[in-house]
Amino acid sequence: MNVLLIMPYHCDLIHTVSLPLGILSIASYLEQNGVNVRICDFSVKKTSVKHICDDFRPDIVGLSFPSVKAIDGVVRISRYFRRRGVPIVWGGPFCDVANTQHLFDTGLVDVISFCEGEATWLELVRTLENGGSLSGVTGIAYRENGRTVINPPRPFMDPALLPRIDFSYVDVPVYFQYLYGCKKLVYVYLSKGCPAHCTFCVNTMCHRNTRRRRPVPVFMDELAELVEKYGADGFYFADELAFASDKELYEVCDAFRASGLRFHWGFQTRIGVLSDTAIRCAKENGCRWIDFGVESGNREMLAKVAKGIPFDKIESTFHACSEAGVISIANFIIGFPGETRAQFRDSVDLARRLESTQNTFAKYIFVPSTPGGQEVVRTFKKYPEFRRLNDYKQMDFFKNTQGLSEIPQKELNVVQSYFLLNAIFRKDYSENRSYDLLFKSVLTVWRRITKMNFTCAVKALAEIAGNFFRFILDVALHPGILKAYHLK
Repeated sequence: MNVLLIMPYHCDLIHTVSLPLGILSIASYLEQNGVNVRICDFSVKKTSVKHICDDFRPDIVGLSFPSVKAIDGVVRISRYFRRRGVPIVWGGPFCDVANTQHLFDTGLVDVISFCEGEATWLELVRTLENGGSLSGVTGIAYRENGRTVINPPRPFMDPALLPRIDFSYVDVPVYFQYLYGCKKLVYVYLSKGCPAHCTFCVNTMCHRNTRRRRPVPVFMDELAELVEKYGADGFYFADELAFASDKELYEVCDAFRASGLRFHWGFQTRIGVLSDTAIRCAKENGCRWIDFGVESGNREMLAKVAKGIPFDKIESTFHACSEAGVISIANFIIGFPGETRAQFRDSVDLARRLESTQNTFAKYIFVPSTPGGQEVVRTFKKYPEFRRLNDYKQMDFFKNTQGLSEIPQKELNVVQSYFLLNAIFRKDYSENRSYDLLFKSVLTVWRRITKMNFTCAVKALAEIAGNFFRFILDVALHPGILKAYHLK
């Protein structure tokens, strides 16, 4: 059976295109089990769907559905394969949080795969090959006799059973990125999921608050190939929680030293997970940046969203990064449901005190399927009116969150814009280039727009230009708000 896995184009200039690790892992697992697979990533390659179909003649097609920005691409590609009579499977983050019935109502999908897909895809392929019933395939939904059937969730598999990722399915250099001095950076992953229970996070849906780690030797084989065969000089760990302890970090640093490979790297982790000694060890072994989720500078709000980090270690953690010479990013969320002005001011004040290299303030995103989203529905009686897939295209998560906190939207906008512009126009992220983040942003937009069709490119450019000028006007026209939060 020929399996075609597709990453659709999406009208989003902000998020950098990275290696499609999810479908690469599925393809590598299917290949290990004797299935013929091909990957086509429309986000980096302009090609004809008809050409792909005629050349490969797939027996089943799977489309990754990363976000609402991919709706047009998923629909357009699915319509073509529907006319050709090829079974269509959708999977990915958007399928995990969207209303399943809305997806099936399009008439463009036969099966929806939830959460991780390696074992699900293999069982699905074997079932279709043998003419079996989909009722026994866990982790999927399908249509039968005019009704939607949602099977039980699939137990997570041991990552040690997965093969190393086969990067030959894609053209690795087209995914190279510039970041913090790295010129050929790619995304990789060492673990899946996170054990935390943050109420705002989709981890509750996608990974059910579990974390599983891949074998370090397999991970090192992948890095060696990316460095020696393709020339990668940097890696960003895409893990939700790259290291859960000093011991895990030391094991990876030992492997880096033993390999003799030369590269820089960065990762995401939680406050309180790593000691000052571990942070210094990471720096000594090539780590250039660490990303932390702080979320709020108020103890009560952190408890309310079940963040579970030691508040007293926030400032000392960023001090340790500064002492070690590691770029540190502090991520905050603003506009939490019920957040007061005093709580919001605590977050701004903490950001001002931190010895962080960069502070980001993202607005709270209302996702009804998360625990926090369910509480919003119960408490605020607020629910987006989605009746079909196209309704999601018009979705503005930020508008859906207006009125959830006590802070006026204008104040949230001004503070967010202030910190965003400070990050973009900061000069000294790395010794290799001035205005590192600005250069990365411009390069990302240029690379993305050259791979879009004209209509998508115009929409995306208009959106990003409008947002950028809004950021500037927010700061320029509201000095009183900045002064009130001691930002001026």
